[in-house]
Amino acid sequence: MNIELGYNILDILKTMQDAAKEMKEQFVSGGMELFDGLGMDLGDGLYAVRELAKAEIPVGSRIRLEDACTCALESLKDIKRLVYTKPEKVEWKLEYELGAIIETMAIQFFYWGIVEAHPEKRKEFFDFLADAEMFELLKVSEQERKYPYDLTIMVTAYDHLDYSVQCVESILENWPREARCELILFNHGSTDGTKEYFENIPKIKVINTAVNNAIPYVMLRAISGGRYSLQVSNDIVIGKNAIDNLYRCAKEHPEYGYIVPATSAVSNLQSLPVKYEGREQFKEVTLKNNVYDEKRHEQRVRLCNPLHIMPTELAMQMSLDMYEEKCCSRLKLSFPDDRNSLWMRRNGYKCILAKDAYCHHFGSVTIGHEGTSAERDQFYEDGRKVFQEQHGIDPWGTGFGYDLELIDKWDLPIIDNAFILGINCGLGGNSLKIKEVLREKGAENIRLYNIVQDRRYLKDLEGISDGAFLFECLDEVVERTKNDYYNYIIIEEPIAGCVGRSMKRELLDAGLRFDQMACKMKDGTWQIFKTL
Repeated sequence: MNIELGYNILDILKTMQDAAKEMKEQFVSGGMELFDGLGMDLGDGLYAVRELAKAEIPVGSRIRLEDACTCALESLKDIKRLVYTKPEKVEWKLEYELGAIIETMAIQFFYWGIVEAHPEKRKEFFDFLADAEMFELLKVSEQERKYPYDLTIMVTAYDHLDYSVQCVESILENWPREARCELILFNHGSTDGTKEYFENIPKIKVINTAVNNAIPYVMLRAISGGRYSLQVSNDIVIGKNAIDNLYRCAKEHPEYGYIVPATSAVSNLQSLPVKYEGREQFKEVTLKNNVYDEKRHEQRVRLCNPLHIMPTELAMQMSLDMYEEKCCSRLKLSFPDDRNSLWMRRNGYKCILAKDAYCHHFGSVTIGHEGTSAERDQFYEDGRKVFQEQHGIDPWGTGFGYDLELIDKWDLPIIDNAFILGINCGLGGNSLKIKEVLREKGAENIRLYNIVQDRRYLKDLEGISDGAFLFECLDEVVERTKNDYYNYIIIEEPIAGCVGRSMKRELLDAGLRFDQMACKMKDGTWQIFKTL
């Protein structure tokens, strides 16, 4: 597609976006004759652009303009019907569904239809993106931002109606007591009756996109009504008090950026040792477990998120900052959890596992993986390489999580005012876990330092440590950390310059004193050493 045609299409899409806005204004003011005329013109334009896309865009192209037009046409058709059946939904649908679809269509077309072939246009694209209405919240100063709701809850579904019903019912059964809330249901191209089920729930807002994954981030504009946003996959059943505890956790801790509850059927060691069969036992377990407790808010290096809560302004800023890599890439669905976690660490916010907000997760339902096992493995391997190219670290590298063997083996006594030193712990998952285990046991005022010889890890370690430093040899450690005594030292990767002697001797000769040390051996096992 030549660039002149690309800009012409982009201008048409902008005109369509203006038409959707005008339709809303005419509907609100009662100008139904103009409303109907604008709707007919908009429909004709969408049909024309879709036909143009079929003719000009080759099969297999990443330009999904045809699918996007289908989404907009279906939305327009639904809105015309709602005028007569449920007029109270029309105004919201025009802005947050149809308008958002057309705007997102324009953003995606700008990237794939223009920028991909003309990379010199990237700056122009990012200016266009930042000016988009989906990021309107970020254009308003923090003092002037107004939120009609404390919390926006959004459920995302792609087929699996039976799961969606359980999910929605569990949210309504556990509706927050202390927060002004709204519930938005996002149907991501389902064909099994999900759309009809969502639309028939009274007083609930619904976004429908006719083609799965054709309109990335189309829901962003809709969540701007809540000061905090809770994103829920449809394969979740909410536990008793879970939403209240998550909301309180976010509200009372502005340093928490990304909060995920403990669930079943999740990786990254984010579950709890609880057992239940059936809904009634689940309710009993969550009633007992989900008692608000800050000591059970565990900071992690990374989180997996079948559901999560965060301040909406952070969700917006992260989405803007990472839009290209999350929405404009062949591998845009790879490592989304790690991207969220990395953005939070590197922007000074904590990733928190809220163990006092347990929910049930069926697992891999909302967005299933297609293809053979070998194809899935290749997808992850390709995504892993791209992640390293983009961010300089391996998402599955040293310290991305913690080692359960180490935690099970190490008997950690409760010590207030303890000092922990992680040496070459990669992203710091194990050294951070030691701090969080002690904190959950009741220890107070724990300080964690991480020192590393690989510069790539430093920026991420700064986000989880009380102090993080680059060093060349152990002799520098005392001076850099201003401390020569540590209750716990964890060494995960070999220390350059330390050869031929015991690690205990190396630390002592460097002026470091300690009570206990855990060292990872060449065979991958952990050895615990004590000086007492």
